[in-house]
Amino acid sequence: MSFNNRQTRATGSASTPSAPVNSLQRAYTYFMCKGIKPLRQLAFLIAGLGFIALIGYWSYSTESPAIISSRDRGKTIDTAPDFFIKDIVIQEFDTRGDLESTLISEEVSHFPHNDIMLLTQPDLWTYEKDRQPWHTTADNGRILPDGETIELINNVVMRQKDENGESELRVDTPFLTVYSGQEYADTDAPVRLLNSTDVVNAMGIRVFYKQDFIRLKSRVNSIHESR
Repeated sequence: MSFNNRQTRATGSASTPSAPVNSLQRAYTYFMCKGIKPLRQLAFLIAGLGFIALIGYWSYSTESPAIISSRDRGKTIDTAPDFFIKDIVIQEFDTRGDLESTLISEEVSHFPHNDIMLLTQPDLWTYEKDRQPWHTTADNGRILPDGETIELINNVVMRQKDENGESELRVDTPFLTVYSGQEYADTDAPVRLLNSTDVVNAMGIRVFYKQDFIRLKSRVNSIHESR
């Protein structure tokens, strides 16, 4: 999959206590318009914002970096976020200009000590031509340092309408990992699948959302309901 052949569009409001807002907005716009996969865009954005914050800190400090390093030696690791983005919306388009995915989150916070980004109320849409889109929501989530893997946590729900846009297939699980680079979602946690006539419980699932293919892993128990 070529990142350079894709087009992206992103909106949001970035903020950090160490850099001017206008500089952050310029950096945010630059990194989001480079045509790179949406989750990886955020990784580039982190590097840009961190560099701006570092320059701002050195510019306003009267002490040399060597003195600061010596003074801070032995301190505990700061686990606070270094910046956050409010109301972020990222859209990815394929080479034909067709919409491939949309990621929405109320807030994205970056933690430099482990390079992880936390998501509040993540809302993910994935599209494929001639198929109904998958819509995945969760209470929380996090983007791992590779910039392409997202873990969805608590009340994870995947939904897809049928060909007529009516009957719905629903997948519920407490935890789900989305591998955006490989275009599938996976979990070993308990899952429940529901449609208009069936309820299926299982341990673990893998959803190939670009192919509309689902594989249940183990302990499959199905109940058919006539309606």
